[in-house]
Amino acid sequence: MSDGASGTAGTRVLLLAGAGGSGRTTAATALAARAADRGRTLLVTVGRVVDPLLADGGAPFDHVHLNPVELLAQWWESLSATVRAGRGLVDSADAGAGFDPFALEPPELTGLADAEHLLVLRAVRGHADSGEYGTVVVDGPAFDGLVSLLTAPASLAAYLERVWPRHIRLSGPTAGPAAGALAALLLAEPLAGLAEHLAAFVADRSALELVYVLTGDAGRPERARQELAALEVLGLRPVALVLGRLIDLDDRFALDLPHPGVRLVRARVAAQDDAREALAEISTVLDRPVVEVAEATDPVTTPAQAAALTWDTTPILDAVPAAVPAPEVRRLGGEGLDVRYEWGIALPLVDPATIGLGRVEEDVVIEAHGVRRRIRLPSVLRRCVVAGAAYTEGELRVTFAPDPEVWPHD
Repeated sequence: MSDGASGTAGTRVLLLAGAGGSGRTTAATALAARAADRGRTLLVTVGRVVDPLLADGGAPFDHVHLNPVELLAQWWESLSATVRAGRGLVDSADAGAGFDPFALEPPELTGLADAEHLLVLRAVRGHADSGEYGTVVVDGPAFDGLVSLLTAPASLAAYLERVWPRHIRLSGPTAGPAAGALAALLLAEPLAGLAEHLAAFVADRSALELVYVLTGDAGRPERARQELAALEVLGLRPVALVLGRLIDLDDRFALDLPHPGVRLVRARVAAQDDAREALAEISTVLDRPVVEVAEATDPVTTPAQAAALTWDTTPILDAVPAAVPAPEVRRLGGEGLDVRYEWGIALPLVDPATIGLGRVEEDVVIEAHGVRRRIRLPSVLRRCVVAGAAYTEGELRVTFAPDPEVWPHD
């Protein structure tokens, strides 16, 4: 696996996101089937069990199911073998002293959340970098799991560097009283390297693209807006919004009949009309298309039935990667210690009442809608302190003033 951006420029990775029950797996299966008409396609599903929709095969695309626990056991076994080989180089009397994470055997492992997320992303990227596929479609987890999946690499890399900086762990002892440091090092270094590698993958919009799926049921559009706002905070924007399970009625259907079944249909039609209106607004703000998917006449239980759904996948398969505007630095005026700078980041969907702001060393920490993002400040602002903040016209604007302790004097 390469250390840079995706090794195969022609391979697109489309990660489908959305709330549970939104039809995400059906949409992923249908999208993979359409993509297969253009070239070899892989559908990746993740979880402890395989969805019945894909259990019997028969799809026009390749399918791989990633069980995070199995990935964890395989990875741990490989690391354990490396540690056992390394221990042959140190005094056996001290080899078992102190911290020894590899006392755990692979079959004992039942889960380790952040490591599982990293291993899933590593597997996805491995398939993308293989050069075998034109498109890799990933049936992603529901929103909370998606946030954990996409933030785990950068968070873990930052945590490891914070609590055990690389220059310290690489210069520490590996024998004697600190023999356990060898095991710790052989655990931390692969984790840190993998986390940094995958953090770059997640941050590269040309390597990993999101497709957000929802239904027109009552309450779904508002939830979608909040989740999309949270994704904006994390620097993520979908290439398209998929509005699924839409029912289409002709003029012969009388919605004014006083029948319970008709009332249910009437309520659903009203809800999906409201959803269309809400998504039209979001689409305009994000400059992303809305793709509608009609409700199937029969239950979708096979890949062939998913492929037969009525929708136009062109806006997704031909989409340009959705780049979120990068933060901007503006000089407001002044000279010397009186100079003022403004750091602005576009967050058009965010509810300003949810915004929190912090500073950690050379980074600014933004919190909103239950998620938190740490962003490295430009060099000029690292010598400044926060002097104020405001949310204006869909943008968070933070004012900085020089810190007299570190600002260069004329």
